[in-house]
Amino acid sequence: MVKGIRKGLVAISVLVGVLNTLFFAIYVVFVFEPEFSPGVIAFHLFLTMAACIAFSVMAVLLFSRFFVRQLQNITVFINSLVPGKPFEKLKHYRDDEIGELAFSSGKMAERFNESVCQLSSEKGKLELILSRMGDGIFVLDGEGIVRSVNPSAETIFGFSARTATGMSFIEIVRDYELDKPVRRCLKTKKPQQEYLDLGRDGLYLGMVVTPLATEPGCLVLIQDLSRLRKLQLIRKDFIANVSHELRTPVSSIKLLSETLRDGASDDPAVSGRFLNQLVEDAGKLDEIVQGMTTLARIESGEARLVKKPVDIGAVAKNAVSRLQGLADDKKIVLKTLIPPEQMMVMADPAQLEQVFYNIIHNGLKFTSSGGEVVTRIYCDHHQLLASISDTGIGIEPADLERIFERFYKADKAHSGQGSGLGLAISRHIIEAHGGRIWAEPTPEGHGSRISFSLPV
Repeated sequence: MVKGIRKGLVAISVLVGVLNTLFFAIYVVFVFEPEFSPGVIAFHLFLTMAACIAFSVMAVLLFSRFFVRQLQNITVFINSLVPGKPFEKLKHYRDDEIGELAFSSGKMAERFNESVCQLSSEKGKLELILSRMGDGIFVLDGEGIVRSVNPSAETIFGFSARTATGMSFIEIVRDYELDKPVRRCLKTKKPQQEYLDLGRDGLYLGMVVTPLATEPGCLVLIQDLSRLRKLQLIRKDFIANVSHELRTPVSSIKLLSETLRDGASDDPAVSGRFLNQLVEDAGKLDEIVQGMTTLARIESGEARLVKKPVDIGAVAKNAVSRLQGLADDKKIVLKTLIPPEQMMVMADPAQLEQVFYNIIHNGLKFTSSGGEVVTRIYCDHHQLLASISDTGIGIEPADLERIFERFYKADKAHSGQGSGLGLAISRHIIEAHGGRIWAEPTPEGHGSRISFSLPV
């Protein structure tokens, strides 16, 4: 069915044909005379055709007014579309091709806006994921220039995203070992993977470089594995230390037992000395086992705290009195600098006394005869602070953070003393109470001081 613009064009064509016929008929009936010369007839026909053309042009202009304005409205509507922003729907009144164009333009705008909103939503989700990732992300172009980074990359390398965009990757990381995998990926278009020890501040990085699929460039993912590597080293040291701690008493027990079996039991003096040594070594093994059991129960949450208001000064004095005999044997002075008034804290008294006992006992082990171990307790900024200082061999700065690890012993020359679990147990007890424990050299420059804080 012919309609709309095509229908109008057909109507104009018919109208022009009718007018031409009409004008020619009028000319023949009212103007033409046989005696007219050919020049006059040609002139009259020219005038007739000019009139027909002028009328046809006027008819076309009048007809175009009905759809040119609608086309202009559609053009303005399309030019006014802004991605992601709402728009007013285009009205269409005509039931022709112009109306269909207006309707299709409106539908296209709706689909366009939906697509933009969907892309914007996906972009927002992607940016949220990248911003929350613990791994550093770099997007580089084909020349190795940074196009975008995430906050974790800024944290790892200490730069600002504003200054990084537009710079080369090597300018930001300032390490050729990190730049090499990027260059290989850009050259070969193949994924690269590296693990790099940068040697500064113990920084150990895992690096994955993947080429972009749709354009030249690559995606660089950098993982800070420093903590994981530190934990691996701690685990390795733990296995080595516990093996060493168990090996000494076990080897001693084995050797003494074999000696007694081979005849030493017939000599009362030798057998008595050996049996005393066996009891001592068995005690060491029992101490290690008991310490590991206690630590495992604390870490697993089985050793529940039974908190109640306790006087921390009284708890510290109980621990000191338990160790007074050992101090007297080693001729070491035990001092307590505790205010006379009660200082109450919500804590498990038995476990808190164990902390004081472990730390004071640790100080006695590494303090020579004639030295002293001082226990201080005071209140500062809504928290109770306790410190146990000694005049012993001290702690190297490199060991200050590690002495609270199980079986870690800072002084290798005295590695046979104790199980190496006392400070690890103390740390877990204090942290379970919501406090903090730390070690530092004494202000006098000799000996060490271990302090902990508890919330009031």
